[in-house]
Amino acid sequence: MEHFKIVKEVIDNWDPKQFLHHTPDDEYNPEIRLIVELLLTATSVEKLAVVIHEVFVKMFSADEVYSINNCYPSAVKIWNKINKS
Repeated sequence: MEHFKIVKEVIDNWDPKQFLHHTPDDEYNPEIRLIVELLLTATSVEKLAVVIHEVFVKMFSADEVYSINNCYPSAVKIWNKINKS
């Protein structure tokens, strides 16, 4: 559950589709759950950025918004918070 909270905080603050101004707080929860499920496969920040990228492309089919470069800052934040706890 702790990982879910961390990932949710970072993804919601990023709000890559600018949804949270018009939708409920749980708008990204399906994507967040997928990212949390795949955390163990991410053995580096770079791999975590790829996980985030792949989840958002799968869920929204919007490759340009979710380029790995755009996902990297959130991956760094998640990686640092998880590895501190």
